[in-house]
Amino acid sequence: MAHKEYNMISGHSGVNQLGGVFVGGRPLPDSTRQKIVELAHSGARPCDISRILQVSNGCVSKILGRYYETGSIRPRAIGGSKPRVATAEVVNKISLYKSECPSIFAWEIRDRLLQEGVCTNDNIPSVSKLP
Repeated sequence: MAHKEYNMISGHSGVNQLGGVFVGGRPLPDSTRQKIVELAHSGARPCDISRILQVSNGCVSKILGRYYETGSIRPRAIGGSKPRVATAEVVNKISLYKSECPSIFAWEIRDRLLQEGVCTNDNIPSVSKLP
């Protein structure tokens, strides 16, 4: 089995269609994530990595995508939301957008903040927090 580290931790564990062990709702162990990246660096295709490690193709693709984007193999935090405090620059930009177009939608404000590089996906205010 590819993931013996699980030791059937509390949670709903099972065997996926490829024969790999998983615990529902829990991230893959770092050792498996590291192997995914190593195999990709050695030229293996995601579908081959999936079969070798008995991990779904979608999981392999998601881990590789995050690795290529951030350089990290670590999973994202489980649950909860982190508070996002708007900086003075963000508040000023939002005021500018609203003065230019008073009927602007919150999702349009978010799009512009991202497009103009004022915010990143990690610090963009949620729609519900926008004025």
